[in-house]
Amino acid sequence: MKEILVDTNVLVSFFTDRNQEQQEQAAALFRAAASRELTLAVHAISISEMVYVLRNLYKVEPPKIAHAIRLLLAMPGVGSIGEVVWGLVLERWPEPISSLGDAILAAAAVEGGFDAVATFDAPFGEKLAKQGSALYWPVP
Repeated sequence: MKEILVDTNVLVSFFTDRNQEQQEQAAALFRAAASRELTLAVHAISISEMVYVLRNLYKVEPPKIAHAIRLLLAMPGVGSIGEVVWGLVLERWPEPISSLGDAILAAAAVEGGFDAVATFDAPFGEKLAKQGSALYWPVP
């Protein structure tokens, strides 16, 4: 069964209506996990970044965010990971990946041996591809 690492922007698109097409793609990804076609891994950094975005950009109240996290982690086929291999992170940050969160996710993709990374971030997707990580969706 394929294991997919999920980027923060997929979570934000899943829980908001910021982009209908992305929301539908994210929903299809989570449906595939629920039907055990694949498994999804959500890194602690992605959850942390999602909380920040939902709270500060979308003004979602913390109890609602906590409820969303509970639902997310209770979904069939979804698990969380939290290990940070700092040596791998620091090989990627601050160059070639300027975002620490993205560098942590890129390092996790390598360390965890995931089949693909689900992201809507084209520049990050290019950097993932350069390190040999497959992308779940082609990014524009």
